[in-house]
Formats: sequence, C-alpha cells, structure tokens
Amino acid sequence: MKKKLMTLLLIMLMAFTFAIPAMATEVVVVPVEVTGEQTVTPHTEMTRAYFRTYRGQLQMRIWSMTNGRWLTDWINI
Repeated sequence: MKKKLMTLLLIMLMAFTFAIPAMATEVVVVPVEVTGEQTVTPHTEMTRAYFRTYRGQLQMRIWSMTNGRWLTDWINI
C-alpha cells in the first residue's frame, strides 16, 4: 500500500513538473500594420545644455530639442 501511494505521488509530481512549463509558454501574436511610409523615430530625447554667467556664478539650463521646451531651471554649477 505504501509503495503504491509513493508511486502515485511520484507520478503526480512528474505530471505537474512537465505540465506547468508547457502551459506557461503561450505565444500571443499581434498583427502589425505596415504603412507605405517608413520613417525612423528616435526613442531617446535629444537635449542641449546652455550656459551663462549670472552675478559671477556659472549656470546651466537644459533644453529639450525633441519637445521644444526647457527641462530645467537655471542650475548653479
């Protein structure tokens, strides 16, 4: 009786071990629409630093060339 119980437990353990990874590997395919225009878009923001001397202190400010706006106020450096 004990040997049958251990065999059944071992079979169930092996079944769960092989079945769980197979269920977790579901592949979802998402269709992509292809347009006639092929352009490259940057994924990083392009910035430029501007420097000035204000009341004897060197300062800098960062301008976003991607969005066309200031990212920071004047920072003393």
